[in-house]
Amino acid sequence: MKSFIAKLTVITLAIVLVGWLVFAMFVPEYYLPVFPFLLAFFYLVTIGIHAYQLNVAKKDIGKFARSNMLTTFIKLMMYSIIAVVYIAIDRENAVAFVIVLMALYLIFTFFEVSSLTRITKSKK
Repeated sequence: MKSFIAKLTVITLAIVLVGWLVFAMFVPEYYLPVFPFLLAFFYLVTIGIHAYQLNVAKKDIGKFARSNMLTTFIKLMMYSIIAVVYIAIDRENAVAFVIVLMALYLIFTFFEVSSLTRITKSKK
């Protein structure tokens, strides 16, 4: 788990650096003040879900598959609700928000899935 958090922190800091470069130099008019909070939210949710899924995988690898599908659905619904609420509040920046949200979702999900895949392969 410590290795996962360390790698996730490095990825998050890389996203902060890339985000700063993109929003400061290329498209400053699309900067979202909510970006740091969104990034922190993804970071914390990813750690929480990963810890939960590790506990399930340790107990029963068969139950892990069902649990993984359920947590993925819940996570997707949670992010969708955040998107709908933000778009309802700030329609002017809706496109930029959706692009940032999708990019963060893809990056964090890819990292989480690849980490879980390595762990479950070693458990078999």
